Amino acid sequence: MGSRRHTWVRRLGAAWLAAAAAVGTTAPSAAAHTPSSASASTSASADTRGDPTPAVLKRVDAHAEKQRERLRVPGMALAVVKGDEVVHWRTWGKDGGGKPITRQTPFLVGSLAKPITSTAVMHLAEAGTLRLDAPVHRYLPWFRPSGPSADRITLRNLLNQTSGLSERDGLAHADRFDNAPGGVERTARGLADARTGAPPGERHEYSNANYMLLGAVVEKVTGRPFGDYLRNAVLRPFGMDGALVDEGDADRRELAPGHRYFFGHPKRFDARYDASGVPYGYVGADIDDLSRFAVAHLGGGDAAARAVVSPAGLREMHKGTIPAGTSHRYGLGWRDDSFEGERVVWHGGATPGYHGTVILAPERGLAVVVQDNAYSPQRDELLNATALGAMHILLGGRPAAASTDPMLDAMLTTVTATAAVLALALLWSLFRIFRPSRGRPRGRRRIVVGAAVSVTGLLALAVSALYVLPRQVTVGLSEILLFVPDTGRLLVAIGVLATALAVTRGALAVRAFLASPPLARTDPRTVRNPRREVRAGV
Repeated sequence: MGSRRHTWVRRLGAAWLAAAAAVGTTAPSAAAHTPSSASASTSASADTRGDPTPAVLKRVDAHAEKQRERLRVPGMALAVVKGDEVVHWRTWGKDGGGKPITRQTPFLVGSLAKPITSTAVMHLAEAGTLRLDAPVHRYLPWFRPSGPSADRITLRNLLNQTSGLSERDGLAHADRFDNAPGGVERTARGLADARTGAPPGERHEYSNANYMLLGAVVEKVTGRPFGDYLRNAVLRPFGMDGALVDEGDADRRELAPGHRYFFGHPKRFDARYDASGVPYGYVGADIDDLSRFAVAHLGGGDAAARAVVSPAGLREMHKGTIPAGTSHRYGLGWRDDSFEGERVVWHGGATPGYHGTVILAPERGLAVVVQDNAYSPQRDELLNATALGAMHILLGGRPAAASTDPMLDAMLTTVTATAAVLALALLWSLFRIFRPSRGRPRGRRRIVVGAAVSVTGLLALAVSALYVLPRQVTVGLSEILLFVPDTGRLLVAIGVLATALAVTRGALAVRAFLASPPLARTDPRTVRNPRREVRAGV
């Protein structure tokens, strides 16, 4: 999945806070690992070619270590590239299996797979095998979406995320963990009758759906499984010999579990590899592999690497063509931005448990690569800030301020408080069930009305937590549980607690109803009138 502001998570936060208002209802951080001499290296050559100086690289390391401690990332790898060389690298911590992070430790790269996929597509375009401005249905005849001018969606629209396909379309078909042959096409065929929200080319909307379709296009025009083609046409020429593109690769390289966050603390998460998701997010690579990818996109590497995509093709991929945020534009699988007055091209990526960022400064011939074995949408900005801050330092500036998402922080606090209130209310109701009833019986009408309001409200809260709100903001509760497990489990708890409380409130109401005097019709002639009796001198 893409490392980005998860808009569905933000919508969930806003929706839940609004719903909560309407209804009315951390372990110490891991010590930073100081790498031994075997886990850190800096090139001795500097200055003569404009390489970063040792003092600057020391600042980069200090920034990365501070970020790791702040985020409690169990394992991290960092590399600085200048031209054709890795001039500096560091590793910290351990993988999900307890082994020290090294330069050969594989991580999942998430949406860094998108610029890798776009490289494969550009390679085929320059070879004349496909045309970027041809309609998608020329290559995938079964792709017949509805919506404004949907028949005019081109491969270029898929590459720069302007097809009109929505984020929701991508989420609905992502993370299937389908490792059987044909998984890439099966995933893409789920989009055959999707509906677009805007004419192609009109606006940018980040969606994994676009790259699912690109994977299927590559398979169609090459007649080969996407992973096999990617390995032979792009990864091996780039020197990315350790990259993972299928379940066998993941087993052979012993891909360790990543980590998800629970209330700010990383917990090991052992998800299956997903070969059907390679085009948009499930490529695996170590820090050396991603460094070689950065070298190739800076226009370097050996003759085989330079032959994959021409310099003109690289420039076309890097050039932003559509606004995609407050400061940058999106190109063909890359974000076109600027730091410290310098142009930078970058992308981030995440899967459940892993995160990575690659940043290029093409005019300087510089690149930064950072990989983390932990991820949460709540910390997306902070995780990206490790690499972004390092590039700011290399360009002579200071890291920009970054923080967790305040909306997601507030959402987690709210759902936690809601679950706690429901748990206390349930305990009190159970106590009342098992203690003798005391006090003056209430009228039956009051009991019935009160129980109806209470039970209806609680059941509505349960349905909202388990179904309505998740469906409004994403494809369902399963997606929330996958990426934001603390919030997802709290929503499940709210649903269970609210349902249980509704049952106990109903039981209390039944008991009170049976214990109260029955409603009876009253004969007016038998009713004493105190005012009349006073006037009569009684």
